[in-house]
Amino acid sequence: MTEMAVVDLNDGGLSLNSFKEKTQVWASKEIQLKNLQEEILNKRETLLRTSKNFLQRVSIDDLPVSDSEASLRNTALKQHINDLDAKIDESLSEQQSPRFSYLQTNYWSMVRNMFPIWKKSLEEL
Repeated sequence: MTEMAVVDLNDGGLSLNSFKEKTQVWASKEIQLKNLQEEILNKRETLLRTSKNFLQRVSIDDLPVSDSEASLRNTALKQHINDLDAKIDESLSEQQSPRFSYLQTNYWSMVRNMFPIWKKSLEEL
């Protein structure tokens, strides 16, 4: 995108005493704005063309055709989520292996021992 220089006409460092100088500054700004508008319009046209091409490539079969089909799909997805949730609950209720229990106990022990040291290091910052 084109960067525009901002000119403050009331700035003490800029002396615009004549009408000609003022019109030159405004003409320059107008040209910059015109170029920026043209750039934006070109990008918009490109995006519209891309969207149109995408919609032409997508087949009608990929889009939901009716509410009943969408409802059936949603029901199937909900059932699948419920099945996965039940499997997760089942696996959590299973007996943990001794190795996992040992690692879990050691991890939490390390966390309890390291937490005060970590907290102190944060206070020192």
